[in-house]
Amino acid sequence: MSTNQRDWRLFGAATFCYAFGFAVYNGLFQNFFREVLHGGPGQLGILESLREVPGLLTAFTAGTLALVAETRVGSVALLISAAGIAATGYASSYWPLVAITVFWSVGMHLWFSLSPAITLALADGKEGGRHLGRMAGIGAVAVLAGLAVTRAVKPNVSYRDLFVAAGVLIFVAGICASFLSRTRQPKNRPRLLLRKEYNLFYWLTFLEGCRRQIFGTFAPFVLIVVYGAKVETMLTLALVNAAVSTFAAPVIGRFIDHLGERTMLTFYYIALAAVFAGYALIPSVSVLYAFYMVDNLLFAFAIGITTYLNGIIRPNEMTPTLTMGTTMNHIAAVIVPVTGGVLWKAAGDFRIPFWIGIGVVLLSLHAARQIPARSRADRA
Repeated sequence: MSTNQRDWRLFGAATFCYAFGFAVYNGLFQNFFREVLHGGPGQLGILESLREVPGLLTAFTAGTLALVAETRVGSVALLISAAGIAATGYASSYWPLVAITVFWSVGMHLWFSLSPAITLALADGKEGGRHLGRMAGIGAVAVLAGLAVTRAVKPNVSYRDLFVAAGVLIFVAGICASFLSRTRQPKNRPRLLLRKEYNLFYWLTFLEGCRRQIFGTFAPFVLIVVYGAKVETMLTLALVNAAVSTFAAPVIGRFIDHLGERTMLTFYYIALAAVFAGYALIPSVSVLYAFYMVDNLLFAFAIGITTYLNGIIRPNEMTPTLTMGTTMNHIAAVIVPVTGGVLWKAAGDFRIPFWIGIGVVLLSLHAARQIPARSRADRA
């Protein structure tokens, strides 16, 4: 077996185990927050904003580790995430939960910024969209498995035990990542990078952070608080989402390679505007369940932001640019949840975050139209 094949298998295993463990955590967290700690929208907004602070600092954290192989940093990041997620169920009040969440978030954000770079390095510059879509598909299979198991055992297993199990799976992911080849590290990679030619990537990433936080934070909380969705319902929705993503993510990746980022991102943002409008205007919980699943399907289209960067990047600048993009993303992610939570609580109107989301999506649509169209030769 070649070194490249071995690395793909290890990276696939790490991706699977991380996605499995995080799916268990993510499928349970908001119900745990509401049912066990009795948190409200204002507290949730503060928690989510503080959780994103490590993402804001990702570029600077990664910059201090520029001389360490990306795979080694990724392994340590996963081990940090594993410890924090395993400890989540032991939080008996709000502020200990915040401290635990911020701790594991450091590892999660490092892993999120490094894993696309590792994928593209393993792809060796060939069919980046397909490989990113393939890894997203592996993650989707893992999410499907994790949610199915969680849905099956939740009636008989405590939140605490399930969070510990999630941590164990992510620990296994960290061990797999530790065996990846160190030769993937370029010798002259810059520590931090901010270039004018990447401004459109930074802007799209910033807006994606706004969009992701508005929907990811408030859509499930609306279903739980306003419409009374139970943990079993939320797990079922997440399970259906994962089943669809298993097949959709690789297909979307291939379409991005074939049609180009501008076309696919244009469709993405138009569809997202409809989803946000639905949450603001339609009081039918059944319709909102459907929109919740549509948003999850659309999330794979954001691959196009990374493949756009891959098409314009200079040699050895992918990782520092992705980590700087993560920081841009999290400028929004730190501000949006607390702002949305405070406005919801102050005005007593859960629709406010979704109106803001429509504005963000329209700005994203305008930015996506600035991406140059690909020629037939580019798509070949």
